[in-house]
Amino acid sequence: MRSQCKIQEKFRAGKKKFIIALIAVIVGLAIIFSCFYIWQQQVDKSSFVPVVKVAKVKKQDLTAIIRTSGILQCIKQRDVAAKTTSLVKETRKTEGAKVTMGEVVLLLDNSQALVKLGEAENRLAVLQGDYLQAVSDKVFLMTKRDDLRKNLPRVEELYNLGAVSLRDVEVAKLEVANLENQIVSINLNTLESQVNRGRLAVQTAREQLAATVVTSPLEGTILKMAAKNGEAVRKGNTLFSIGQTASLEVVASLSEKDALKVQNGQEVEIYSEAFPEKVFKGRVSQIAPQAEVEQTALGSENKVKVQITLEEKAEELKPGFSVNVHILLEAKPEVLTVPLEAVTEVNGKSVVFVYEEGLAVRREIQKGLESADWQEIRAGLAEEEEVIISSLEQIQDSTKVKVEDES
Repeated sequence: MRSQCKIQEKFRAGKKKFIIALIAVIVGLAIIFSCFYIWQQQVDKSSFVPVVKVAKVKKQDLTAIIRTSGILQCIKQRDVAAKTTSLVKETRKTEGAKVTMGEVVLLLDNSQALVKLGEAENRLAVLQGDYLQAVSDKVFLMTKRDDLRKNLPRVEELYNLGAVSLRDVEVAKLEVANLENQIVSINLNTLESQVNRGRLAVQTAREQLAATVVTSPLEGTILKMAAKNGEAVRKGNTLFSIGQTASLEVVASLSEKDALKVQNGQEVEIYSEAFPEKVFKGRVSQIAPQAEVEQTALGSENKVKVQITLEEKAEELKPGFSVNVHILLEAKPEVLTVPLEAVTEVNGKSVVFVYEEGLAVRREIQKGLESADWQEIRAGLAEEEEVIISSLEQIQDSTKVKVEDES
């Protein structure tokens, strides 16, 4: 029995050693394969030669530009807001509809406005009646007072003659004093102010009633209908937008630095992704007098709004389209240039990679004007040198490269 137990213990011990040895072998193989993989990657990387495109440095006329983006809108465009709080009773026009100036676009419920107008008119009628009655009463009292004043000397004379008593004189004077008090108590100025306030209330009620009939402030096209039948609207809510689509402008934003370079009347090229082959011409028509804070991908920035008027009718363009804008600035004849894609930044310096006998040689340059596709080179390159314009992220100084057209 003991010998059988010993055999089992030796078997378990041997099995445990075998498992440990097997794990060690597996770990060792994994390390070997990892090292081989890393080595192979390094070998592949060291043997990898980027394929690049090159372009020659050349002289040409160049026009500097400022590039930005903007939104097309109608030059004449209005957002029409509700002038009273009510419900939308009827929309008579839809988006895209042509309307004339003063034409009815929608109706608001006028039931409350009619009630308020009736109340205001009734109140005014009462106030006017009270005022007219007060005027009549005051005239009557003043006439009666004047008559008593005229008769008072006669009563005093009769008293002196002994024809009437002193009490009769005092009663006559008291009647005059009472009439004076009654006349003073009728304040026509206060009543007139109440009438004027009543007239103002009627005018306001009439304006609120008129505001339930919403008309177009100009001839144009309904760009957006924000109101729906049966919908409640508050005073100040936008009901619809209208604009004259035949005359468009671009509203764009510029940095503070770029805004200083722009002047009214400068030529502008406008590009739309919807029509990539076409260039629309325009001119800067207005530059905002102050900058505004805008939220960008880089955070808050001060931006200056500019308006650019299209010089030609462009029926294919629509308000609300996003467009790219090139504002044309300074022009120079016969300057040394390279394609924009050849220029990159390294450690805060502008550089290009020159192709020299199979190597990409980094060269620091001094930039000048910049156009939509070209960069002026003031220093650092010579005409006819070749610069690399692709795969810049794969190369460093003195990296071996292969030109795409080479066999």
